[in-house]
Amino acid sequence: LNAATSAVDLALDMENPRILYAAMWDSVRTAWSLRSGGDGSGIWRSTDGGETWERLTEGLPDGMGKIGVAASSARPGRVWAIIEAEGDTGGLYRSDDGGESWQQVNSEQVLRARSWYYMHIFADPNDADTVYVMNAPFLKSIDGGKSFSTVSVPHGDNHYLWISPDDSNRMVNANDGGANVSFDGGASWSRQD
Repeated sequence: LNAATSAVDLALDMENPRILYAAMWDSVRTAWSLRSGGDGSGIWRSTDGGETWERLTEGLPDGMGKIGVAASSARPGRVWAIIEAEGDTGGLYRSDDGGESWQQVNSEQVLRARSWYYMHIFADPNDADTVYVMNAPFLKSIDGGKSFSTVSVPHGDNHYLWISPDDSNRMVNANDGGANVSFDGGASWSRQD
């Protein structure tokens, strides 16, 4: 890689914790500019607990920028990636063979808007077809990423989501205003002042 590249996201395969997926971001930020993307951006996989890594490329777009990655606990081998890339090549990608090959499932711009600030993705631990993308809106798909709906939350600029491994109705959402909790799968949330 190069001096402008660093890890921006890391996912662990819950079936085999020796398998890790790392999203690398090649970027330079100055007071007057942001360069997002370059030769260093990509998804890497380790099958030996991080001792060695291999770059994953089959089905992924060229010229990637910032990337978010998540491994599904509900279906072994399923890995999600939200990818910043030019035009319609960016968006949501999915692998069902542990990262060996990828396919684009959604290229909607809302999934990758303001990518330098967002690009976080979370797999439901109990439903293989449910996936969340954190952005200015909180986005949820229940059909394997083909379509997304907006989940109403008390604050915008959503960055992180914790989902209970035992009960997907229990969630904590972190955003620019703090955090809010749901016990009903995001239908309602705790107050945030």
